[in-house]
Amino acid sequence: MLNIVRTITTLAVLMSLTLAPNPSLAGETDALTDLLKQVDKQVCQSPKKLMGYYTKDMVIIADDKRILPEHRIKGYEVMIAELQEMKCINKRTVLAGHVGKNLAYLLVDELISVSSRHSTDERQHSVCTYVFTKNGSQWKIKQEHCSSLPDYSIVPGDDALYYFHNPVY
Repeated sequence: MLNIVRTITTLAVLMSLTLAPNPSLAGETDALTDLLKQVDKQVCQSPKKLMGYYTKDMVIIADDKRILPEHRIKGYEVMIAELQEMKCINKRTVLAGHVGKNLAYLLVDELISVSSRHSTDERQHSVCTYVFTKNGSQWKIKQEHCSSLPDYSIVPGDDALYYFHNPVY
């Protein structure tokens, strides 16, 4: 019985170390998180500038769908046109990452919030993997893959899409 308790305790500690945000990654991955912050600014201001942050052979996958960059940009432009006084807030927690000489990756927990004067706050909670390659002296996003997660901080009165974000399985 004592061995089972020790084993479970050891597994719990190892899992918490693996899944907890790692502050020691901060210095190594700062350039990559700064790049993602620049992308975030462009999404809500001038989406056409997004292409400068990606490689020409990029791959973008959201949940189970591949997204073409021109369709993503068009979607952002429609959102900007429809929402008056739009406010975008992106919060990321780096879960894992590594920076090599010409290749890097980040695994992040991401919460995106878009609100406007006449709409409720719409939030998207995802876990995302970003792969970066170095183009000269500049990092570019080569691959982006985000999987939606339920956001249990949203209550039914806060978001019209509450049940979409929190499906009952």
